Amino acid sequence: MKKITLSVLLMFSSILLFAQYPPAAGQEGSTAIKWDSAIFQSWATGCEVHRGLIQIDDPTITYGGYNHASFGTPSITLGQAKESSMDVASLGDGGYAILTFDRTIINGDGFDFAVFENGFSDAFLELAFVEVSSDGTHFVRFPSVSLTDETTQVGGYDALNPTKINNLAGKYRQGYGTPFDLADLADSANLDINNIRYVKITDVVGNILEPYCSYDSQGHKVNDPWPTPYYSCGFDLDAVGIIHAGTPYLMSTFNDLTLDANSYWNGSDGTGGFNSGVAHFSNTYDNTYFSWNGFAYSSMNDTSTAGYTNQYSAYTRDALETAGVDGDSTNYAVCFVATDWMNGNVPIPAEINFTDNHSHHISGFYVTNDTYTALSMINGDGYAKKFGGVTGNDPDWYRLIVRGYDSQNIITDSVIFYLADYRFEDNSQDYVVKDWRWVDLSLLDEVTKLDCYVESTDAGLYGINTPAYFCMDNLALLPSGTYGINDNPVAKTDIHVYPNPCADYCYVSNAKESEVTLLDVTGKQLLCKKCTEASFMINTSALKPGYYLLRVINGTEISTVKLIKK
Repeated sequence: MKKITLSVLLMFSSILLFAQYPPAAGQEGSTAIKWDSAIFQSWATGCEVHRGLIQIDDPTITYGGYNHASFGTPSITLGQAKESSMDVASLGDGGYAILTFDRTIINGDGFDFAVFENGFSDAFLELAFVEVSSDGTHFVRFPSVSLTDETTQVGGYDALNPTKINNLAGKYRQGYGTPFDLADLADSANLDINNIRYVKITDVVGNILEPYCSYDSQGHKVNDPWPTPYYSCGFDLDAVGIIHAGTPYLMSTFNDLTLDANSYWNGSDGTGGFNSGVAHFSNTYDNTYFSWNGFAYSSMNDTSTAGYTNQYSAYTRDALETAGVDGDSTNYAVCFVATDWMNGNVPIPAEINFTDNHSHHISGFYVTNDTYTALSMINGDGYAKKFGGVTGNDPDWYRLIVRGYDSQNIITDSVIFYLADYRFEDNSQDYVVKDWRWVDLSLLDEVTKLDCYVESTDAGLYGINTPAYFCMDNLALLPSGTYGINDNPVAKTDIHVYPNPCADYCYVSNAKESEVTLLDVTGKQLLCKKCTEASFMINTSALKPGYYLLRVINGTEISTVKLIKK
């Protein structure tokens, strides 16, 4: 019996070793999807790039003065893929990018999204792992397979065989996307495959030597071209396209506001604010002192001039990434948080309201430092200290707080994001944010407005000394209709759902003579029932883990309760 078992195992291992996965683009059986295919419903609208070293085993190696990858900018990865070698952002060894979208990715029939790289042939392939997340915290990696020989290093310009590669981005040449099916992750914890809001692309370090090598889901080392010690090393991200999409978000990109290049609006016209999308951004302008607080909007791109005169510029990594998330010269919002000197020197939060008079769930927005603030923290100025102090050991920080309010003007929750943090024991980890970073606001639940303010460790008798600015772009709201919200919802306490989170069942109480509908986060109806008793049970055993919504309608009154399936 043992001999038979061993023979079967050896035969199975042999089959795996020579397994044939889909071939190169254009060949029969290939799963490659061309960049201009009508199958794509949308493309990434935001991207954070965290660059890796140009040669992971030797940080002293540089190219053009930098030891990290530096080719391309995050904004290049947005929108439709390009059949181009140049319109990419290079990740470097082990670097990664996190992309966001103007709608969720959902699990449909077949492939649900595709990742594009700029491989210049069917055999020169630079690979990356792909992960997805519903909440921006828990990422789940697609099971990948690399059957390329592990004993001999693939050289920097050597070839790979795509039939030995599965579920790794970069399998196909430029202009052709590698597709991914969310059904592969159907049983993953902390993931709702019908509510994917983030895609993470991580460069495979092709080095086959420990401790630098990467492993696929079956324990094989992933061998791909290495080393490539240039500024364009590692996976070269072109784009990510959505095939199966949920309901589009309501976006405030600020590009619907008219501005000349390198200019700004600060409220001097006395209008008291501005609208972008369905969001209204408050502004107060003082004609006596020619000062303002709240929100302005800008297309300025000066990242080098220090001081108050440069209060309208976003501080980003290099000149090509200045202005908005969407690229050079696009608009973004600038927020200045004034101090209330008459009432305890507390910050005066800047408000965001909604012009459609509905409540909304908020996906989030992108944020970065204002140049005036960033250079003040990095260098100090006549009013504010240099972060870290003379020794670099002062535990300074500068942070943004965003609060949500419900229809009763009660705070639903708050989110804190650090725009600078010098509290690390290792000073090399201290940072001032220099790129557009995503702030996830899904924790705030359903809100009728937001407010924002900043705090700093550098504070005195008259409030914080650090210039109290930040920059914002691409605010994303979920459409109110998706959740069945009207202008006069009953209080959430009127309807009781328990246990919540639930496993195999939950109960709904105080719902007699109501119509109860269960929806997934895309608005798809899963159940609709007329409740004739004060309480009834819903069988949730067949639901996949994730977030759902219970909509209870009683006459003209509507209540929506978030249900979590464990």
